[in-house]
Amino acid sequence: MRTIKTPKGEVQLFPIERDLFIRIRQQLPYGIVGMQKQGCTEIEYGIVMQCDDEEVFGIKLQPVDGDEEQAHHLMQANSILITHALPIYLQNGFDGVMLPMPYLRDKGGCFESGIAMFIFPDPAGKEAQMDIPLSGAFDNRFGKGCSVMLTSFIDALKQSARETGISLYSVIGMEPRPRMQLGSLSFGYLATGNTLVAVKTTISDRDFSWTLLHDAGITRIQHMPSRPAGITKDDLRISKPEQHV
Repeated sequence: MRTIKTPKGEVQLFPIERDLFIRIRQQLPYGIVGMQKQGCTEIEYGIVMQCDDEEVFGIKLQPVDGDEEQAHHLMQANSILITHALPIYLQNGFDGVMLPMPYLRDKGGCFESGIAMFIFPDPAGKEAQMDIPLSGAFDNRFGKGCSVMLTSFIDALKQSARETGISLYSVIGMEPRPRMQLGSLSFGYLATGNTLVAVKTTISDRDFSWTLLHDAGITRIQHMPSRPAGITKDDLRISKPEQHV
């Protein structure tokens, strides 16, 4: 356990429980691998975003392009909005995995700084039992319940913008994109069920997100420090062992 001190009080960080780790791994299309740094006893995890030539797709809320300084300011604002929105989103209790993160893409001469959501609905989950208008496009591609999870998180972002006073940027498009087309991703938190999991690898008391979570009443968080990973199909025996029993 690690204790993080915030101006509002303490947040306790615990290693992820095995049952929760297995459930998350089952939901992800290519699973998770363990990654151990040389000379370090702590294990990091690789959330598999690429298997051979196949990439995991996210859904991006595309902003208007800007200059580099604007893009970095927007990325910080997006990080705050995402963190603030997650406890709101968790109230839905969706069983699938929601992994939202800010992204920054250098387009050569201009920058795209937005929010991407990697969404993995549970076919037997609450979200798969719900119907909303115009859900076919994303549900057909990502599984039944994706559109419900997507719109619920966008609603949470809008509520966060109202409550924090941080404007949510104008979205000019909402499209699926492979992970590599999103540029740099900032791993922060993952939501599943009523549980929030920290997936960031760098833990600091100066990270303002802990204060936001403490304000929302979240003071105990499981930790699965993660990075994006690429594997071959032969590695699926390790990353998705449930499929290779």
